[in-house]
Amino acid sequence: MNNSALEYRQIDERLSWKSYYQSALSERNPHALARRIADAEKAITECELALSTADIDNKREKENLTNAYRVLEDLRRLCPATKDATYTD
Repeated sequence: MNNSALEYRQIDERLSWKSYYQSALSERNPHALARRIADAEKAITECELALSTADIDNKREKENLTNAYRVLEDLRRLCPATKDATYTD
């Protein structure tokens, strides 16, 4: 497997940020929402890191990550139960 293919495969594995993002968006329990948002933000950050070191064209994915992160920030701001709940690993 060449280097570009390996990098792409590693990035593809990290694209699971979308499942974390969807979980946060669909969470209806306001007390669980803070955790879902934190998980999605962490997954987005990991994917951003992987993309920043990859030698492939990834402009569209970077835009998707930025937009998703902004939506999560808005969701955190709009949901009162998440304001006092900050999760770190």
